[in-house]
Amino acid sequence: MSISGASPKGHRVVLFDVGQTLVRACPDIGEMFWRVSTELGYEVDRRHAVRLQPLVYEYYEAEYLKDGDFWCHQDRSVLIWLDMYALMCRETGLDDEIDRIPRLMYDRYLDARSWEVYGDVVPCLTRLKRRGCRLAAVSNWSNHLEGLLRDLGLLPYFDEVVASAAVGLRKPDPAIFKLALQRLGAAVDSAVHVGDSYEADVCGALNADIEAVLLDREGKSRRPGCPTIASLREL
Repeated sequence: MSISGASPKGHRVVLFDVGQTLVRACPDIGEMFWRVSTELGYEVDRRHAVRLQPLVYEYYEAEYLKDGDFWCHQDRSVLIWLDMYALMCRETGLDDEIDRIPRLMYDRYLDARSWEVYGDVVPCLTRLKRRGCRLAAVSNWSNHLEGLLRDLGLLPYFDEVVASAAVGLRKPDPAIFKLALQRLGAAVDSAVHVGDSYEADVCGALNADIEAVLLDREGKSRRPGCPTIASLREL
């Protein structure tokens, strides 16, 4: 799909999701839990900690479907992660550390060194900026997002950063996409949104009358009739 100025609809604005689209946790939460608990002197089976990841992410998905509005509030956006890490404590018998380990893990993920930028991101953002496109990050994230992007060297590429907890809106609410365009001074027919979640990114953008592209890095999320790419190099 072309989004240069020569494209049929003349896209000049590109909105990007952040987590699993531009960056990923590195290490993931299973490995991070093992590292933190080991540093505190506990003997946790590393493979068991990694195997807990699907359970923890299932808990998140259930909470998101039940009340995703926690992403609209800073305190609640922090609490969802603390609850996920507390679940790992209970599953590994570290109930006595249910306050300390989750907080230590959360703090680790505030550090850019615990995140990895996908290899296709900088080339893609560079190419778009050279073509004159305006870019915005639109993500369900705490108000630490802008600082993280700065520390990862990505902030200079973006004209706007819209974090759900900072603006009180969250995807898939079309209002958060419209807010991003308002800040950019752009019309809906000049924009396309790219993200890894069909529900939050594709459905949310389409409900805001913005074209959407699903980024399916692992080949597991393709939907009929939905423009899908496996890498930002295909954009």
